[in-house]
Amino acid sequence: MLELALLRYKQGRLTQCEEQCLVLLRVNTNNNACAMLLADVYFLKQDHVAATAKLCAVLDREPNNYFALSKLIKLLRCAGQLNDVPRFVDLAERSNARSLSHPGLNFCKGLHCRYSNDVPGAIKHLNLARRDGKWGLPALVNMIELYLNPNCETQWDGALLENEYSEAAGAAGQLFKELKTFDASSSLGLKIRVLEGYNYLAGRSRANIDKAMQIFIYILEKEKDYLPALLGMSIAFMLEQSTTKARNALKRIAKMPYSHELADEFEHGYLLLAEIYIEKSKFDLSEDLCSRCLKYNLSCGKAWETMGVIREKEASYKDAADMYEKAWLLEHRASASIGFKLAFNYLKAKRYVEAIGICNRILSLYPDYPRIRTDILEKAVIALRA
Repeated sequence: MLELALLRYKQGRLTQCEEQCLVLLRVNTNNNACAMLLADVYFLKQDHVAATAKLCAVLDREPNNYFALSKLIKLLRCAGQLNDVPRFVDLAERSNARSLSHPGLNFCKGLHCRYSNDVPGAIKHLNLARRDGKWGLPALVNMIELYLNPNCETQWDGALLENEYSEAAGAAGQLFKELKTFDASSSLGLKIRVLEGYNYLAGRSRANIDKAMQIFIYILEKEKDYLPALLGMSIAFMLEQSTTKARNALKRIAKMPYSHELADEFEHGYLLLAEIYIEKSKFDLSEDLCSRCLKYNLSCGKAWETMGVIREKEASYKDAADMYEKAWLLEHRASASIGFKLAFNYLKAKRYVEAIGICNRILSLYPDYPRIRTDILEKAVIALRA
């Protein structure tokens, strides 16, 4: 019966799949495989509460089910509840004395760190999982993505210095060699090819961008609507300053039916297009795309940041500060760029005490960030004394 439910799930017949799973769970309430499938159904229906409840029940019965834990982490991210993850990680550690060295738990910890904007922590834990036969492949893919775009920037220009990019590309190149030792599915194999294209893009040279473009074109000739390749091509156009071509490619992405399997790529595409619309002063179109991101991922700090940019351009500094504050909290108060924008808009909104607090927080994390001291902190202190 579970096989029949799985078949209906793959066919997109979610209601029939749900009914089949409920029947199975009435017969055996401890059927974890069925409970996880039902959680996937609820997730696709965007019933995050019901999906979370099913996965929590699985982990209460089987705390060291790391497949369920990784699913729960992704779900809690979409629900904007990443702060609930440590409870289940602690439960797994207490349930098995050897769990600290288990690749599955380290993968889950790395995933949580990645979503929590703790890049060093993510690399540390994923590194401990990368040689495992089961968890090594997803760990390596996540590590490569982090090396190539550590701050999850939508546009790569200006995000890192050129020498930092070459170092990151070198590290990613070594990880690609390890990837070749794994047998990847056809869909994951395409994603790995796209990541190779991103690795070329990280080099920034005209020759490397051309190599990346050849990879993306090759994939799109085989699958014309393969989203990751289309997104990679859009980024290549951006690096070439071909904004019109990038916009046309991204508009194709925006018109595609949403898929949770490619959630990160859809989000990235929406945000890239939103930034292009801001440059064209099409604020309503940009905000619609940001709202679409938040519909599927309540932890998307970049969407709140983009809406903050819109409010700032409209000189609505109080509203901009509210948007940046949400982004700041979702980035776990660790993003220098968002912190700077938040402090600036606090200053413009005459919220001097809050501006000073954010400046001090940024300087404690990034002492070599002098601009925030001269442009905001000193001005806020003078205004407070006046």
